[in-house]
Amino acid sequence: MVRLGILGCSEIAYRRFMPAAGQIEGLQVAAVAEEYDKTKLEPFCRKYNLEAEDNFEKLLLRQDIDAVYIPQPPALHYTWAKEALQHGKHVLVEKRSTIQYSLSMELTELADCKHLALHENYMFQYHSQIKAIKDILSGGKIGDIRLIRTDFGFPLREKNDFRYNKALGGGALLDAGGYTAKLAAVLLGDTIKVDGAELHSLPGYEVDMYGSASFSNEEGVVCQAGFGMDCSYRCSLEVWGSRGRLSTNRIFTAPDVFRPSVKVETSDGEEQIYLKEDSHFQHSIEMFLAEIADAELRKKAYEEILLQARLTEEIRMFGEKQKGMLG
Repeated sequence: MVRLGILGCSEIAYRRFMPAAGQIEGLQVAAVAEEYDKTKLEPFCRKYNLEAEDNFEKLLLRQDIDAVYIPQPPALHYTWAKEALQHGKHVLVEKRSTIQYSLSMELTELADCKHLALHENYMFQYHSQIKAIKDILSGGKIGDIRLIRTDFGFPLREKNDFRYNKALGGGALLDAGGYTAKLAAVLLGDTIKVDGAELHSLPGYEVDMYGSASFSNEEGVVCQAGFGMDCSYRCSLEVWGSRGRLSTNRIFTAPDVFRPSVKVETSDGEEQIYLKEDSHFQHSIEMFLAEIADAELRKKAYEEILLQARLTEEIRMFGEKQKGMLG
């Protein structure tokens, strides 16, 4: 049995993590700590029957806690993940792992040294629709892949949302853009590289608000991605092949009760393929538990974290270079 504590009473912990964790055998969420808004602590504990700690350090010092979940804004991930690893706790951290490649590397090296799991929670990749789509593509239904296109964007939120706060690791790239980079890596594989990118800000905001990137792999397959935080909602994947086209519209955010579908269009006609309902959040936590038990899976998780960190850092470098050329 893995006993887990939560560092922060965030919305995602309350609304998504706890219901998913409650479905998993071998995991007991035992306690939650809060540093920043203590008014959230009592209702969170009452809802899920958890023990309360009024600061993170107290939870990390508990010998009966094996692992922690860190649902903080990105700029806080490094500090608390490092503290947790130094206290001998396995770490499940929300995406992105940190705001810099060098910090993510430091965390993976520390986790490896201490034989601890470090898992970045890009949960959509564990939804069964991803495997189903890859199976359709490898089966040749739309022929050879000519272009992959993915977009993730949503309308403006409240002005005080952490996504608009540079000090907290805000910005479209580290938020929506991270999803598109992760999906590109899932589809293109380990030889993925960034070929170009643009990042754009808006008056009144201190972070990048929308952008785009182009990726390719050593086979020459290209994936174009768009992302933004001031857009009409898009959550899509389209694959254009030599014989047809595949598309779907809830690739990143399919709810547990949602039955995804994939449209396949060829010269033979149009086919709507309905897939299974699934809980990608639950599967991500299950993978975390598997990594705790398996050293090889842990090392694979470290490699995936560093690949994701490299891709987003390269996108930022291209985006800043483009701004310099235009400015």
